[in-house]
Formats: sequence, structure tokens, C-alpha cells
Amino acid sequence: MKFLVITGSAHHPGTSTLLANKLVDGAKEAGNDVTVFDAGQKPLPPLQVDKDNHLIPGNDRIQKLLAMMVNADVLAFATPMRYFGMSAQLKSVIDHMLERDQDLHGDKQAILLASSQSENFDPLKSEFKAIVDHMGWTYAGQILAAHTSVNHLRFYPDLAFQLGKSFTKEAVAAK
Repeated sequence: MKFLVITGSAHHPGTSTLLANKLVDGAKEAGNDVTVFDAGQKPLPPLQVDKDNHLIPGNDRIQKLLAMMVNADVLAFATPMRYFGMSAQLKSVIDHMLERDQDLHGDKQAILLASSQSENFDPLKSEFKAIVDHMGWTYAGQILAAHTSVNHLRFYPDLAFQLGKSFTKEAVAAK
């Protein structure tokens, strides 16, 4: 399977990025083709429209990301929770999806990886579920790491590794 893992943390090393890296390790061990796109350390510019409210296509980097998203079977979004939602860096990725909205609809799986000092992930989960539902994707799992910092992660990295590793050819055939 083709995995695209999109990270959205400006903090380095960030907890959500660590979770993404562990998901990548597990997915690769299971034999998947995995690509990581860093929107946290290298943010995308905001979506823009012209005076007639038509979308202005993003730069080459954005177009390359959108093409990778269209071609991926599994999209994993990793973000710290900021004011009960995803980071601005990841939200910019989501906004740019509008440029290829129709191409992105359909047979994809989506994973949410998030970290927070809080334990109330409900607003973020609701936001993510609305995006997944709109796109017609399958919600394929989540790791929500509450009360964490890079030095206090407990069992979350192993959960992310196991989630990535669960995407085997046999598991996909069984669905």
C-alpha cells in the first residue's frame, strides 16, 4: 500500500512527529511504500483566491503534495492539538486539498495522530471526522497522546508502530 504521512508540528522534536515516525516504521516493516511530507517545519503558504473568488493554484511543492495525496492509499495526518483543533500548518494542507477535491474523494483510508497536554480531543476528532466523511474516506485509526511531552510518552509510540504495522496485504485483503 502507498502511505503518505503528513506532519504538522512546528515543534522539533515534537510528540506528534515522533508518533508519525513510529507509524512509518511499523508501516515499512509491514512492507508498505511510505512517504513523509513535513508541513510543520516547512509550512505551506495559505490557500489564496483571486478577486473573482477563484482558487489560485499553489506552488510546485503544493502540487507535488496534492499528487502524492491523490496516489496514496492511506493518508496519515500528524498534528499537535492547538486550541482544540489541528495546527495551522496541517490546516493549510487540508485547505489546499480544495484544489484537487474531486480527485481526492473516494477509496482512501485516513489516520489521525495527535498530541496534547489536554485529554479532551473531542473537537479535533470531530473536525477530522467531518473531513474524512466529506472525502468519502475510511477512518482507519487514531493515536491520541494526552498529557505528553517528548520526555514523557509512555506507550503511545508503540501504539503508533503497531497501527502502522497492521496495514499488511493480508489485512487489506480481509477487509
